[in-house]
Amino acid sequence: MAMTFLGSELNPMSKNNKAILNIVLWCSMVWLFLAILGKTAIGGLIISKLAFTPALPNFLYQPWSIFTYIFMHYDFWHLFSNMLWLFFIGVILEDLTGKIYIWKLFIGGGIFGALFYSIIYYLFLNTSDGIPQMVGASAGVSAIIIGTAVFTPHYRLMLFGILPVELFWIAFLRVLFDIFGAVGTMNQGGFLSHIGGEIFGLLFVLHTRGTLHIPMVDEIADLFKKRTANSYSKSKPSRTTSVNINRDFLDTKFKPDQKEIDRILDKINQSGYESLTKGEKETLFKAGDK
Repeated sequence: MAMTFLGSELNPMSKNNKAILNIVLWCSMVWLFLAILGKTAIGGLIISKLAFTPALPNFLYQPWSIFTYIFMHYDFWHLFSNMLWLFFIGVILEDLTGKIYIWKLFIGGGIFGALFYSIIYYLFLNTSDGIPQMVGASAGVSAIIIGTAVFTPHYRLMLFGILPVELFWIAFLRVLFDIFGAVGTMNQGGFLSHIGGEIFGLLFVLHTRGTLHIPMVDEIADLFKKRTANSYSKSKPSRTTSVNINRDFLDTKFKPDQKEIDRILDKINQSGYESLTKGEKETLFKAGDK
């Protein structure tokens, strides 16, 4: 029997959990494991191999670090602050788009944040003072914060339970804070990765909503889908019986009309998510899980 807490499974691979919760579980478990590992003689070496460094020679020897660093954190408060942002903002977007969308945004933001940091490091920050390593989910979290604000900018959060603030202004202040941090002298790598994640979040949501076309993205995705479909068609067993499916029923029940989805999204942008009816929320949720 799976362990549960407040109705949710404490298994980061559970399909029953929200994607946001599974991300929190992965980051928390990795932090706990590395905290214990760090007390061993070889622990520091292993952690350094998992952390991301912008130096090209080091990255070529440990290319996995551009992914593994996302789930690592320096200490508990570093973890706590990232997960707090992720939980309160991420659940809003996941309710609108679904689990797969959140994972793409989080991982993509983390990777793009590391690449952005590397580019700026080589152009402006490359010094002989040592190679600064980086860990943390901040870039992925930043992508989700900006992505949510772009998706539904007028959604209101109650700060401290009393002050209603639209997501647009929360995202704006977050970006402003990161820009000031990036031109400072402390944790420049972290702030630069935040900005990279924010850029990714902006472009990702605009592209997926059809507002912005990014060359080659759709073409590569379509090519991958075709190869996957061809591979599946070659490997699947032949059928000896035919099954008739009422496709009109399936299309009506499980594939909401795109015009209806666009109308609901426009309503969110104008009046906020809370203005939707129960039926509109269900329609958006079904569309997001596809």
